[in-house]
Amino acid sequence: MFHSIGSLFKFNLLLQIFDGLFTYHVVSQQGVPEANPFVSRAISEWGVVWGLFYSKTFACVLLFLIFALRNRRRSLTIKAFTVTAAVYSYVSIASLIILLLHFPE
Repeated sequence: MFHSIGSLFKFNLLLQIFDGLFTYHVVSQQGVPEANPFVSRAISEWGVVWGLFYSKTFACVLLFLIFALRNRRRSLTIKAFTVTAAVYSYVSIASLIILLLHFPE
């Protein structure tokens, strides 16, 4: 599906953006509490917008660090991006399904 490390990197960044927007909508509009304790703590300390901004910025910095290793550890970089994308995709889809089942509006 992805032919380069750059494509995997961009896909992971898009997943971070989607997760941030989805979480913002669910937390602020639906009133559902954040399940991730680190993100929940940031939201309780700084509010929804700044807490999510902090946590998504931190996640993107970690993705940049993985991307920086692409020349030295190519196979490890590909595996890291693939696992990260798989986990975020699964969690996003599962969260969306749960949200649709509990809040059918």
